[in-house]
Amino acid sequence: MGRIRKKRIRWEPSPDAGVVRYRLYWSKDGDVSYDSEHTDLGLITEVILPDEIPSFPLIAGDVDLGITAFNDGGNESDMTKTAASFNFISPEAPRDLTVEDVD
Repeated sequence: MGRIRKKRIRWEPSPDAGVVRYRLYWSKDGDVSYDSEHTDLGLITEVILPDEIPSFPLIAGDVDLGITAFNDGGNESDMTKTAASFNFISPEAPRDLTVEDVD
């Protein structure tokens, strides 16, 4: 696998003192919703993609993102949404590298 440029995603924490974790949602096929693919993150306010979320799609294109907060009662907040363009596909490698003697 080639090297790809990473992306940092950040958000402002919920002002609610009872927040115990966040959930990141994503959709590559339109509007992100509570039914979209997601991962639970813990009590952090940034992630590095794709390194810290192995299930995030390695694609080139627009992705809709959403972040929610959960409290200790298991209740989930409204979703804060954004869209971003990603390019997590490295180019094909050059071919036929050779070494020749020079007179």
